[in-house]
Amino acid sequence: MEKICRACKRIIYEDKERYTHVENWGFGNCESDAWFHLDCFNKAMNKELTALEKQAQLMLNKASGIFNMLPEEMKPKEEYEIK
Repeated sequence: MEKICRACKRIIYEDKERYTHVENWGFGNCESDAWFHLDCFNKAMNKELTALEKQAQLMLNKASGIFNMLPEEMKPKEEYEIK
């Protein structure tokens, strides 16, 4: 069976290229799968952040800095509810 890279849509030559296989499982059933050239997969997983994502990251970094400066008694305590 010929494998096609989900990212670049080119044929994957199994005996000449590095590639990876990704499966999506739900409730014991394989719902979908995809083949990628390893370089295509790595590019997709390590993509550059968009302008909005960069702004959000800056805001999170600032909020984290402010939160870390709070005295311990003002920091919220984590609570978990088990249902």
